[in-house]
Amino acid sequence: MNHKQALPKKRLLTSALLLALAPATHAIAQDQAPQAAATADPNAAVDPTELDTVVVTGIRASLTSSMNLKRDAQGIVDGIVAEDIGKFPDTNLAEALQRISGVSIDRTSSGEGSKVTVRGIGPDFNLVLFNGRQMPASNLGPGGGGTSNSRSFDFANIAAEAISAIEVHKTGRAELPAGGIGATLNVKTARPLEIGEPLASVGFKAVHDTSARNLPQSYPGAIVTPEVSGIFSNTWADGTFGITLSGSYQERESGYSQASVADGWITFAGDSNSWNALPLPGQGYSDRITNRPGLDDVYARPQNTGYSVNGVQRQRTNGMLTMQWAPSDSVTATLDYAYMENKVQQQRSELSVWFSQTAGDSSWTDGPVSAPIMYEEEYTNADLSMGGMQLATKNSGDSLGFNVEWEVNDSLKLAFDYHNSSAESRPDSHLGSAGVLGVAAYVRGNTTVDYSGEIP
Repeated sequence: MNHKQALPKKRLLTSALLLALAPATHAIAQDQAPQAAATADPNAAVDPTELDTVVVTGIRASLTSSMNLKRDAQGIVDGIVAEDIGKFPDTNLAEALQRISGVSIDRTSSGEGSKVTVRGIGPDFNLVLFNGRQMPASNLGPGGGGTSNSRSFDFANIAAEAISAIEVHKTGRAELPAGGIGATLNVKTARPLEIGEPLASVGFKAVHDTSARNLPQSYPGAIVTPEVSGIFSNTWADGTFGITLSGSYQERESGYSQASVADGWITFAGDSNSWNALPLPGQGYSDRITNRPGLDDVYARPQNTGYSVNGVQRQRTNGMLTMQWAPSDSVTATLDYAYMENKVQQQRSELSVWFSQTAGDSSWTDGPVSAPIMYEEEYTNADLSMGGMQLATKNSGDSLGFNVEWEVNDSLKLAFDYHNSSAESRPDSHLGSAGVLGVAAYVRGNTTVDYSGEIP
């Protein structure tokens, strides 16, 4: 039997309508596209418009430059870039460097930053460069009272006004001089062709230091002292020749009073029976000792105690000159000179006593490490020492350099560099670097020191 199946009428009608509408829909879509484009912007230009350049300056630009310095460097490098010419974050370079992770600083007696330690390695093992050239160091020892074989560089000698950046290379590079076990620090000054525009700036500052009020009236000391700085930079001949000239002068006067155990402490075990140790329980003058350190504790007795009053005056002078000439885009010649001078004068009066670990009343802190709270030793006609001194030192240094760089092509770059640097420390008084007068009188009786307060 043959079966025949008829196509439903609804399906035939739907197919016919789709075939009829398809060409019309395609034509409408083609017509709407150019109409929409013409309606959106009938006067639009074919070429895109060039946007104006946006230049970021100030603190944000400084942070960006520091970040790029670290990102683009080969090796582990940190750095600080000036916010603008004459706007370094601190007037003292050492205090600016302590903003970098892994860098700590030593301070002078008046509290100013002086030398840097990088990753726990002391100032003697860091290499300091000035525009990529090694800087020598010199000093006359603590207070100027002797000689020193230290190679550490004193950043207090350099003013920050003309410094554009400081780079701290924590790992070695082939292009850097060898000699920095801890780190290599490169101090970079402003260059006229890098500034690229006329610049003139004069700054006046005042340092307010109330520590001078703590000095006796016989010690000269001004609470407010001046600081003057200036920089000039310009380019000529279509930006191919430029000069930058900067200078600064700063005065500061300060003072401090000090109590110390200058010659240290003698350490004992709690059960020590040495002749200069505290008597053991039940022996000697042990009944006069309050809270004696236990037999398993450790304690220390002072060897001396001294008091001093100090007045400090400082004058720092800096001058820098940089000349650049770029006869072509691939050749740049640079001549730069820098001079640094730092004069420090100090007056000091002191009184001190020596201890011989004799009998006397005393009280102690709890162990396991005990220290005296009140300490007495009995004497008859022992010595009382007094002294006065005048210290005056002058640290100076200069650096002369000439550099030519020629970028032959993208793969070859040649450079010639010559420099001559020197550093000198010398007395700055007719009395020498350290004039000291000391006397002693045998008039001291029982001596008691109270260590419970801020100052003994």
